[in-house]
Amino acid sequence: MIGIIGAGNMGRAIASRINAKTMISDVDSSRLRIKNSRILATKDNISLTKRSKVIILAVKPQHIKDVLKEITPFVKDKLVISIAAGVKTGSLEKILGKKRIVRVMPNMPAMVGKGISAVASGRFAGKKDLRLVKGIFLNLGEVVEVKEHLMDAVTALSGSGPAYYFLFTDLVRRAGIKCGLKNGLAEKLAMATFIGAAESCRNTDISMQDFVKKVASKGGTTEAALKVFKNKGLERIVEKAVIAARNKSRTLSG
Repeated sequence: MIGIIGAGNMGRAIASRINAKTMISDVDSSRLRIKNSRILATKDNISLTKRSKVIILAVKPQHIKDVLKEITPFVKDKLVISIAAGVKTGSLEKILGKKRIVRVMPNMPAMVGKGISAVASGRFAGKKDLRLVKGIFLNLGEVVEVKEHLMDAVTALSGSGPAYYFLFTDLVRRAGIKCGLKNGLAEKLAMATFIGAAESCRNTDISMQDFVKKVASKGGTTEAALKVFKNKGLERIVEKAVIAARNKSRTLSG
């Protein structure tokens, strides 16, 4: 049994996509209305902990200490997986003790099986534990293993990254409307363009810079747009935004 504490978007996504008997808990009973016979629902974190061999902490960082204090006496030798942004395995070990803990940072596309999750091992988790965790999250998309000190950067890039994509897609949609397109057509063109571009660069050795060059003919329309991005400092804006997200991640466990 895999137990998931927290039935938010990510908790429910994990529960619905993994191929195992699952129990999920949440203080909000409305989140527990899940139409899947494989998923048991409860408001009792202690009961879930007792019945599960693997426990996934899918609660917000500010709630994780309260949850841990509640379930610690019942964790025993179970594997604990945390997807709480910014919360280090060392912080979890201070409360749980010498437990097998693996930290994971998934992202929103996991809900449709197109996510990417970064995993980092705590001090007491072994290779077998990492293999198990990777197997669970492969159901949600791709999985990469990183050193834990890089998890804040991962959070800023792939964890927050979907919002950057949605924002830029919407900005391009709005610009299309300013150029005379109807809203529905502008949105369809923007979404299809970015999805197609992402698919075209998968499984290739071509760099992003070279892909830009493939599209931007000298003296053409794309080059005109790229010059505006450069002159307005888009690269620096994006860099500062990702650094701000990383720094926020660093403060969450404090």
